[in-house]
Amino acid sequence: MLKIVKDCVLKVSRSFGYDIVPLREMKERDFALHLRALLNFLKVDCVLDVGANVGQYHDFLRDKVLYDGPIVSFEPVSRHVDFLRERARTDGGWHIEGYALGAKDGNLPINVMVSDQFSSFLQPDNSRVRAYDGLNVPCHVENVLVRTLDVVMPVLQQKLGFQRPYLKLDTQGFDIEVLQGARDSLAEVRALQTEASVIGIYKGMPGYMDTIRYLDERGFDITGFYPVSRDSSLRLVEFDCVMINRAAAAVQAAA
Repeated sequence: MLKIVKDCVLKVSRSFGYDIVPLREMKERDFALHLRALLNFLKVDCVLDVGANVGQYHDFLRDKVLYDGPIVSFEPVSRHVDFLRERARTDGGWHIEGYALGAKDGNLPINVMVSDQFSSFLQPDNSRVRAYDGLNVPCHVENVLVRTLDVVMPVLQQKLGFQRPYLKLDTQGFDIEVLQGARDSLAEVRALQTEASVIGIYKGMPGYMDTIRYLDERGFDITGFYPVSRDSSLRLVEFDCVMINRAAAAVQAAA
């Protein structure tokens, strides 16, 4: 009976041009609608997913944003690379690169955390967010390959044929390092998102004002802020900051 009532309510709401969406899905839906509009406006033809973990952002793009173009996921943690490559067998437009991006080519030790979405090149600092005490702690360290976007993007462009990429960064305090390795290629990025820190959970990580200032100086304007996590006092810990390439936006608006 409850299902019948629910179906009737949904049909009536849709007849008036509305959808009823559970509160828990509203944040993700708002972000997805914004990204869908942004990717379409800029005619983005590839998404560079830096810090892929186990492919959550790929799923978000395919299922919520409804983006059907190529996705290149960068992930250095070995068990995740194997898992991603197995998953990518079912999606011909999903390409897995098994290394990290950073400011220069080389090798670095990465802390693989107990809750592995926190894995980072930086040391954890849980002094301000106690809820992460048992999660954001290393369980082991891996030595991983690091490359720069300036080196790998031309190779990927030649292979996949894209010209208007979107850059997603979620590297647990290492985003500016990735951007420093993209001095030449960043101008080709049509828009990007970076996970900006309000309350630092790693030692020496940049704050959100540092990140936004860095990108503003390199020609990017803010299009949206989307909360990622809060602490028990409802203080914002991190948020996704979406930014558009100022020059690309001007060209597209004039077209």
